[in-house]
Parts: sequence; structure tokens; C-alpha cells
Amino acid sequence: YGQYLEGFADKFSLHRNIELHSQVDSLCRDTASGGWDLTITRTADGRSKTTTEHFDSVILCSGLAAEPKPLDCDIESLSVSELNHRDGLGHVTNKCIVVIGGGESAVDYANRLASPELNNEVFLSLQSGIRVSPRYHPIRGVPSDFLRNRLMLSIHPDLRNWIGQRFVVARIKYQRAFEWFFPSSHLKPDSTATPTDATPRDVDQIRKQWAYQLTKTAKDDLFNMFHNKSDDFLDAVAEGRITIVGTPVNNQFTTFQVFDSDGEIEVVPDMVVPAVGYRPQLEDLSSGQIRLADFYLGCCHVTYPDLYLVGFARPIIGNIPTISEMQSRYVCSLIAGEVPRPSRIEELHQADRATRTIRYKKVNMDAVYPVEMYPYCDKLAKQMKTFPTLFSVGSLLSWCRMQLTPATTLHYVYCDAEARERYQSAPIYMPATLVLLLLMLKPLNLVYRVFRGLRRGCQQCMSGVTRKYQTDRRP
Repeated sequence: YGQYLEGFADKFSLHRNIELHSQVDSLCRDTASGGWDLTITRTADGRSKTTTEHFDSVILCSGLAAEPKPLDCDIESLSVSELNHRDGLGHVTNKCIVVIGGGESAVDYANRLASPELNNEVFLSLQSGIRVSPRYHPIRGVPSDFLRNRLMLSIHPDLRNWIGQRFVVARIKYQRAFEWFFPSSHLKPDSTATPTDATPRDVDQIRKQWAYQLTKTAKDDLFNMFHNKSDDFLDAVAEGRITIVGTPVNNQFTTFQVFDSDGEIEVVPDMVVPAVGYRPQLEDLSSGQIRLADFYLGCCHVTYPDLYLVGFARPIIGNIPTISEMQSRYVCSLIAGEVPRPSRIEELHQADRATRTIRYKKVNMDAVYPVEMYPYCDKLAKQMKTFPTLFSVGSLLSWCRMQLTPATTLHYVYCDAEARERYQSAPIYMPATLVLLLLMLKPLNLVYRVFRGLRRGCQQCMSGVTRKYQTDRRP
């Protein structure tokens, strides 16, 4: 991805607009003339110079993973800089390490630290089950994202959650049958693990057991919580290179609950990896003036029309760069005046936040803006009038093919000849049987959406009547 960014900067001659060795210390609203005053410290030749500069608009792209939340612990902690060292983790060997957390960072750190050549003893401490999705799906053996098309995403999330959960359990239990019934012409990357004492059959069985147990004890519905994309993590657990435990009993991290059980397990860790989330820095940067919770769609501030975020929306399934690309297009279109700022933005923001709070009830909405990748990108595309409808595409065949091929941001530039040629030539990975099943679900999907709409309308009506009654009774 870094190479892609370098290539992108070269292609569009962006390096001259990028200032390195510069740190934004604070930003403050210019109440007199609008815009923002930024305090910037630049370092050159070992010397630092701090200045204050005025900008008409500001786009904050510092990201969600800037500063990990610390742990109250006396044991040595591995820092982010060490974990992401350019030379790898070769300096962390023969250690007993406890990784605290169940998110993508925690699973990734545990998996990397458990590499056979490092000879570490790794424990992963979880509060509850987690969602582990294969990068390469048993169906067709292609990347999991290739099976997420617009036809699937057109089904209401409630129905997708109910059906998807049962599908995942079946995939775990009958993975070999899935691979046989939906053969792959693509080769999965080989595991880098070395052989263990357990037979391949034993490892496969343990892997299934843990996949099922982690899914069963996950704290929310399938598409309402973040997924860990990994083909290697469960292999490391099954081969004994990672031991999953429950929550710590003491802050010395020497005693843990047995995962999903009442027992306890003793551990003598040399190091601890805190991976229990990241601390938002927006409020620090602005002395509490800017909060993630005040941005409509996770990118437009509801009060200040010249303040934006990019890269703070986190996908349940998907990737942040794709979302950031769409946010960047939208924000730049707003600044250029090509797209109008949403009217009634505060009302829209309150409704959006209420909906997301209900759906993602286990997610801290003040620290992260949770989304489903392509439904969210579709919403931004509709704001920019680039969403591919049957009328705008102009071809029933092209539009139908769009529904079946993997969802992609190329669909939003359907007027571009090169983009159109690329997405029209994309293969359809979803098996015909699953396409037929989704088509059969469409009538049920319509009935369910109508029912939910009527129910929501009745609730709003009753709420309005109640408020009026309470107002009329006031003396």
C-alpha cells in the first residue's frame, strides 16, 4: 500500500505539496473571519520552529490508530514502533507474551509474534468471542470480498445477519464439503507454519472447534461487529502457537480466566501487548472543540462547513483505504462547490447517529464511526450523484452484471470508458445456486422493508402524540 501511495504521488506530482517533518500541535477556530489557525512545529537540521498559519478549510486524516490505549501494568509493554519495526519482529524471540484485546490489531500482533522462527509463547486474552473471517473463502477459494456483490448487499442487514450467521456456522462445520461443492481455480497461499506434533487431521479439527467457539461467543450479530481477516490466526491457535485465554484476574497479568469457562490459568509473561483500542486525539488537538461524534457520515462537521475528517470510518468488513478514497472524493467535491452541503445536516446527523447506535450497540460511537463498506460508499456516491442506477448506467445488461460481479468503487465512475471496460470484464465469483437463493429472497426482503417502514412510522406517530399530550397537560 505504501508503494501505491508513492506511485500515486508521483503520478499527480503531489510531493511538492507534502511537508515532511512537520507536526500540527493544535488547531483553533478563527471566530473573526472563519477558517482555522494551525500551530505547526517544523523540524530541519535538528532545529524546531513553531509558527501559526491560517487555513480556509481543514481535512483531518490522522486516523483511528494513532495512539493505543495504555494498560495499568508493571510488566514491560511492546510499543507500536517495535511491533511495526521495518525489520520485522526478529528482536522479539524466546519470550512469553500476552496480547490483550480481540480486535484486528490484537489478532495481527498475536499471529506475527507466534511465528515459529521467533519461538515465543503467545497468549491472547479475550473478553468475548470474535469474528474471524477467512481472507480466502472456501467457496471458489477467492478473497472473501469477491463474493460480496450488490445483489447480496441489497438484502436488508437484519436478514443478512440471520442468514449469514447460519451460513458461517455451516461453513465452519462443513468446510471440506464447501470446497468440494464449489471448487477453486485459485491457489491459496501456503501457510508459513512449520509442522507440529499434531496430525493435519487433528489440527483441522482443533481449528474448527475454535472457529465455532469464537463465533458462538461473539458479542454481536455477524454484520454488526468488526471482523478479523486472517487465514493464519486459527492455524496458529490449532497448532498451539497461540493460547486463547479469558480476561485477566489481576493487573499483573499472571492469572487469567479460562476462555468461556469458570477455571483459571497461570501465566508468567515477559511482555504485554496492549491492544484494547486506540485513544482518540481529536479533542487533544483542538482543546475539546472537535469530536468525532459531531461529524455527519463520519466526515462533515455539523457546525463548521470548512472542517472535515477522512479515514475515521471503520468498516465491519472491508478496508479503510477504499472508504477513505470515497470520503476524499466527497470532501473535495464539497470544498470545490461541485456538491452542495446537505441541508438539515444536524437533523440528518442525529437520525444517522441514532440508527448506528442501535445497530452497533457494542461499539463506542465516540471513538469510531462503524460502517459497512459498500453501503456506506453508496451513500457517499448518492450525495455526489454518482451512484449507478439502472437509468444512469443506461444498459440493463451492464447494470445486471454490476449486481453480480464483486462490488468496487469503479462502479461510481461508470461514465469513464476505461473503468466501464474493467468492471464489465470482471468475472462473477458467486455460484449460480447462491445467486438464485438471493433472488428468491428479494420478495421477502421487500415485505420486510415495508413492514419495518410501517412500524417505524407508527412509532414516530405515537411518539409525536405522546409529546403533544404531555405538552397540553402542562399548566
